[in-house]
Amino acid sequence: MLIHYLDGKWLEDDQLKISAFDITVLRGFGVFDFLRTYKQKPFRLEDHLNRLNNSANELLISVPASNSELTDIIHEGIKLNTKETAEFNIRIVVTGGVSEDSISVGKGSLIVIFAPGHDYPEEHYSKGVKVATFPVSRHIPQAKSINYMAGVKALAKARKQSAIELIHIDNSGNMYEGMTSNFFAVINGKLTTAREGILEGITKKVILDELVPKLGIEINERFPTLSEIPSFSEAFVTASNKEVMPIHHIDDHQVGNGLVGPITTKLITEFRKITRS
Repeated sequence: MLIHYLDGKWLEDDQLKISAFDITVLRGFGVFDFLRTYKQKPFRLEDHLNRLNNSANELLISVPASNSELTDIIHEGIKLNTKETAEFNIRIVVTGGVSEDSISVGKGSLIVIFAPGHDYPEEHYSKGVKVATFPVSRHIPQAKSINYMAGVKALAKARKQSAIELIHIDNSGNMYEGMTSNFFAVINGKLTTAREGILEGITKKVILDELVPKLGIEINERFPTLSEIPSFSEAFVTASNKEVMPIHHIDDHQVGNGLVGPITTKLITEFRKITRS
């Protein structure tokens, strides 16, 4: 059994409890961030903590610990749990807090949850995966909110059709992002991805800031669209747990020739050099 952090205490799973009056419970209001380790070292921790603070600021929530304190908590949690698992998925949650009227932001709880880290099957990277589209956009997309109500329901249906992720679209067919990932398409040799109306991912940041310049890939920051799917030669999603994951079908539409393309392959290889070196 792993040990987790809650408001200054280290607790086992069954002790990890918050008030039923917290507006995270009553209203689905709170923020979180998610990261993983490689060789038990948190990957791009500072970027994740900065994003957590940005999310909290958007929702007027106060994070009850500094980045330095959070860094210490995360490293301590890894040390406490190192006998239980080789790698970790780490989820940092800041709740909306308890308030007198059950709707105003109160003093939130800080929760850091440690879980075993598992890689997806290698077949997902060698052959690709299917994703489904979903007509909804994030409310306050720049905040990583805990409210995934619509997406969770839709993803349950999509998985029955063998889709592993949802891609948010609008009424015009613009493709924004995945429910838990960022979305990229290769169109006419250019890497195309949304630059607004989305939550910027940490893996996406590595792709755009480090790997695209290194590999000399042309980038076009705009919305890919549903009508352009026949023009996609490649597509993939990025996320902390998915890394760079190729897509072979979007709904019932095959992407390119259905195989993992050269740009995606290069990005998978180079990203793994960064994370596994």
